[in-house]
Amino acid sequence: MEYTIIDLFAGAGGLSTGFHLAGFKSLCAIDMNSKALATYQHNYPEARIIHQDIQEINPLELRLSLGLQREELTALIGGPPCQGFSRNVTAAYRYLNDPRNLLYKTFLEYVKEFKPLYVVMENVPEILKAYDGAVKNDIYIELESIGYKVTSTSLNAADYGVPQTRSRAFFLASLDSQTPSIPQPTHKNFKVDFQLQLSIFESSLNPITTVRDAIGDLPSLEAGEEYIDEYYPYPAQSDYQVLMRKISKKLTNHVARALSPVQMARAKILKEGEDARNLPSKLAPKKHYSGAYGRLFWDKPAKTITKWVFHPGSGRFFHPTQNRTITIREAARLHSYPDNFHFLGSYTNMAAQIGESVPPILAKAIALSLLKENRLQMKTLA
Repeated sequence: MEYTIIDLFAGAGGLSTGFHLAGFKSLCAIDMNSKALATYQHNYPEARIIHQDIQEINPLELRLSLGLQREELTALIGGPPCQGFSRNVTAAYRYLNDPRNLLYKTFLEYVKEFKPLYVVMENVPEILKAYDGAVKNDIYIELESIGYKVTSTSLNAADYGVPQTRSRAFFLASLDSQTPSIPQPTHKNFKVDFQLQLSIFESSLNPITTVRDAIGDLPSLEAGEEYIDEYYPYPAQSDYQVLMRKISKKLTNHVARALSPVQMARAKILKEGEDARNLPSKLAPKKHYSGAYGRLFWDKPAKTITKWVFHPGSGRFFHPTQNRTITIREAARLHSYPDNFHFLGSYTNMAAQIGESVPPILAKAIALSLLKENRLQMKTLA
């Protein structure tokens, strides 16, 4: 039995990568971002790549061109652009009929045409409560009207082994008679458990994955330097690093962005875990985000990796001890892209491809939860 996906608003392929790790095959990926699609195609050359506005594509014609019958596709996945829902956008500029808010309706048109066995739609957590729940309710009504059982929730990537505390909303829908299951967490921050006088030995969950677990094996670099030797100079030091290296033959994308003189001066003063609040007044920025110019903690997960990961003033993106921001490969590790996934484009292109994608290990957890569903098991037996 071959499990297949089509990825709408695919970007570089975070969702697709998670599904591939779970044994799925990508048939098609659609996006407007040519740089991200170049990365997708490089990593999944067997998939059909469509660089076009999804609203200009006829879903029926696409289905026929792919040779698919309705209910033949295993899963339709994707993350419609979320700027219209995000809390990062000033409230005065958020409104229900913002064109960026309506792309989920286009996604639903593809669901109606393909009638996949499963639907996975990802977005910012705010979508679950946006406009007094109007968007969430509309998604439920549309999917239920064509026979789907639907559930939704917000998941934190760190609870599934990703070394990053990133929360995303997911709508899961099934043509089966049962509502899809939400994947159960696999990892836990046991420091919280100790405060509650619980023992690590009393839990079946794994310890949360930390920055050290993720990138502690990667070679040191200076700001502006690129690692060009390709081989791994040190053995893996954690189970997570073993997982990231699993089928990779070389180390790529380990390149650090150059810093301006003032950025370097700030980096040299700050210690692990410190940020702009710890800078002397002569170096402190006049205004800054929470965590700006922050160094990562070795023994905690990273905060959300964004497309601005290359800019130290945009978040906690300084390496824990080295005087530089994290490299593209380090950002990819913190996002749970395996090392055999190679990014193409400029430094800022690659940073955006990572920051705007779903962590693959989180997507894998969702894919595996679908594989446990009755309908897929029955089709496998058939």
